[in-house]
Amino acid sequence: MRNHPFRSVLLICLAPMLMGFCFLTQGISGHVLLEINTVMPLKGSAKQKGRPIATMVYIYEAANTNQLLGQEGNYAKGIEARLIKQVRSNNAGKFKLRLAPGKYSIVLGYQEGIYIPYFSGNTGVAFIEVSKHQFQEIDLLIIASSVN
Repeated sequence: MRNHPFRSVLLICLAPMLMGFCFLTQGISGHVLLEINTVMPLKGSAKQKGRPIATMVYIYEAANTNQLLGQEGNYAKGIEARLIKQVRSNNAGKFKLRLAPGKYSIVLGYQEGIYIPYFSGNTGVAFIEVSKHQFQEIDLLIIASSVN
């Protein structure tokens, strides 16, 4: 019987799936936007979302506000948590990170420190949950007027 290379490749590709593994990846992707002018929009006009910005996107282990260093509103000088991954958003503000399933904190590099795009409850620093075999889509907004 003749050995077909196609069968070998097919077996190598399908074997992990048959054993319960899947080639799908998970993580987060989205855009980073900078909003400089936070005045109310004129009546009848839509509020602007901000302009795309190239900056660092940092993923930390899930952190609380008591781990922030020099926090002033949404801005901090740093965070005392384990850095998991980082990526730079491109000029269109787009980023994508592959991550293991779990709960993380996501912060942005901004003006010699970090910017917390939102808080989770009273003490959580921008929690994001990564589910198995899914990409979480998120848009992150830096509001410049909230940075001193």
